[in-house]
Amino acid sequence: MIANIRLYLQGIKIALAGRMAYRGDFFMSMLIMLLVELGAPFITFLIYENGASFPGWTMYEVLLIQGVFLLARGIAFPFYFGIVWNTINRVRDGTFDLLLIKPKSTLFMAIVTAFDAEDLGKFFGGIMLFSLALKRVPPPGLGEWLQFSAIFLVALVTLFGFALILAGLGIIWIGNFRVYDIFFTIINFGMYPTVIFSKAVQTIITMLIPIAIMGYIPAATLLGRPAAGTGRAVLASIVFLFFSLGFWQLMQKKYTSAGG
Repeated sequence: MIANIRLYLQGIKIALAGRMAYRGDFFMSMLIMLLVELGAPFITFLIYENGASFPGWTMYEVLLIQGVFLLARGIAFPFYFGIVWNTINRVRDGTFDLLLIKPKSTLFMAIVTAFDAEDLGKFFGGIMLFSLALKRVPPPGLGEWLQFSAIFLVALVTLFGFALILAGLGIIWIGNFRVYDIFFTIINFGMYPTVIFSKAVQTIITMLIPIAIMGYIPAATLLGRPAAGTGRAVLASIVFLFFSLGFWQLMQKKYTSAGG
């Protein structure tokens, strides 16, 4: 376990060293990433400033949802979601074979070699937005914080499941980054209170494809107003993880190396 942690930290060190060779480009990329991610909160601000609102939710409560959502992505994308582009690039270039012959598991090596420093912009943006919104809502108690922490961990697990599925698709859908576009289109539902969606959509994003657990459910729990179906959403996320692991293993077996 300790050896794996050291190996992972070495992967982060190498990735950072590579990006810091061009520091200006690195920090500019992080800034652009941050500004892009703050687009949705800015639209939310404009909605409330113009007299509209999401029913039953104040502006800062909605911003808290979006802050949790961005923070979850800010942790997932730099530290393990890079397995998607890493797998797609390696399969396209024929270097995925190098991961297969390593003494460690292929999935672990795909994570170790995929740290994305630029996505730290999401992380810092998430901290900033989360902290700003948290100061403008009733302070949560210890119980709310403990429940939030547990559900937020499930949100990170769910994002890992999505990463596995997208990376698995990258093995057979060679060189096609459209999987990212599909993913971003789907998960945007997690940035808003589920009350604005129809009952059918609420069911889908809570129990079928657990998107609501990435932002809405943890934020609602922190606010002391747990969302209906939270337990079912957690269970759905766990099932989703096991499905994702199985999908990754299946797609890995279908890998035919460079040249098909």
